[in-house]
Amino acid sequence: MLQDGLIYQDSHMSSTEDFIRGLQPFTPGDGGNHSSGGPVLFADGKRLYTDSSESHTLISGDTGSGKTLRYILPMIYSCADAGESMIIVDPKGELASKATPFLREKGYRPIIINLRNPQKSPDSFNPFEQVNKLYFSIPRDGNKAILLLNDLIDKLFYRRSSADKDQYWNESAGQFALGLSLLTLKFGEKLTINKLLDWRYKKYADGTLKKTFDDLPTDSEVYQNLAGVMALTAENTKSCILSTFDQLIRMFKAAPALTDMLSKSTFDVDDIGVKKMAVFLVVPDEKTTFHFLATLFISQCYESLVEMADLLGGKLPVRVNFILEEFCNMPTMTDILSMLTAARSRNIRFHLVIQSYEQLVDKYDEHVSKTILDNCATLIYLHSRELSFLQYISQLAGNNEFNRPLLPVSRLQRIQKNENIIFRDRCYPYIVKDVPMIFDYQVELGSVMPQKSQK
Repeated sequence: MLQDGLIYQDSHMSSTEDFIRGLQPFTPGDGGNHSSGGPVLFADGKRLYTDSSESHTLISGDTGSGKTLRYILPMIYSCADAGESMIIVDPKGELASKATPFLREKGYRPIIINLRNPQKSPDSFNPFEQVNKLYFSIPRDGNKAILLLNDLIDKLFYRRSSADKDQYWNESAGQFALGLSLLTLKFGEKLTINKLLDWRYKKYADGTLKKTFDDLPTDSEVYQNLAGVMALTAENTKSCILSTFDQLIRMFKAAPALTDMLSKSTFDVDDIGVKKMAVFLVVPDEKTTFHFLATLFISQCYESLVEMADLLGGKLPVRVNFILEEFCNMPTMTDILSMLTAARSRNIRFHLVIQSYEQLVDKYDEHVSKTILDNCATLIYLHSRELSFLQYISQLAGNNEFNRPLLPVSRLQRIQKNENIIFRDRCYPYIVKDVPMIFDYQVELGSVMPQKSQK
């Protein structure tokens, strides 16, 4: 547009009035619940404003930029005040420790699955629980149970192989695991990791598995899955398959406390979308051994919630928020794009927290990373030193009336600690200052991780 001889662009910084339009105000501690939770994006005195829309959120900031205190813990509080459900990946256990008191005050019974210290975990989760529920339900849905079991074995075995390794060994080990699982179900026993270990080591060693296998009809599915190991005459091949199986399952054999924690469920995943719940998955941040379990848990929860939403007419009665701290340190979620696309209409939101965009690209490649950004209508930028990402943010903001960047890279590099830049849906960018930290909410915060009660 031409005006006074200058070329004016459309881009400009959003006014406060425009920015808070559509946000939901609430006052912590006033005794009244607000209808929808979400990330807290603005403060006007004691009144806070949350993004209560159906939009997914991406929070980007390097270490020490204040992601946890300014956005994640306040978002947990906001969602709790609105009575929404949350599934939270908590790498350090800090979120569960701090949030437990105010969650209990809001009527929640926080569920904490502690993979960092499984022997002290207040709650437990059996990855095979949904399979058991379907298989032993009345009326039984055996076909659906077997499909779910196949998907679970795929995640536990096939997808955990390295790219440079021959897939045959993982696939054969997975087929053997599937055979052991079907055998367990055939005997009317519920599936657990412990059951697989029992068949593989104790009953394999004492000959029980061999005798049971020999008695099976050769055309049965159980026989055909076990035959890849039990009917092999080439001892070297059999040894390699069993070695691969042992390698993939060794963490469970070496950590009895973890195996026990994964052998029963203290809550029902299906309840998360129909009543308010807060589930924390505490994973070690100093090692990645158990990270695949976090991805497995999230995938199972998501699939169960989508199915529950479809049964209830397409939408969950209680909104569910996936708050994924250290998203880039988790194993690649191959279905993340379809999850982001399908979630919103079912009353499910994702809040992804990353330290850097480069981490996201390393994990998902450039194309998928850009698509993840495009699917997150709310982008909260705290700080970064990555030039490529800073250039992206600058281009996203656009140019001013002098055709210069509205937010130059140099400005983004030197953003103050009390400043954050927020892109929300179709609004112009806004620099928000002094978003309150969780300490300013005047709520009780915990300092100790809840542990299993010792009877």
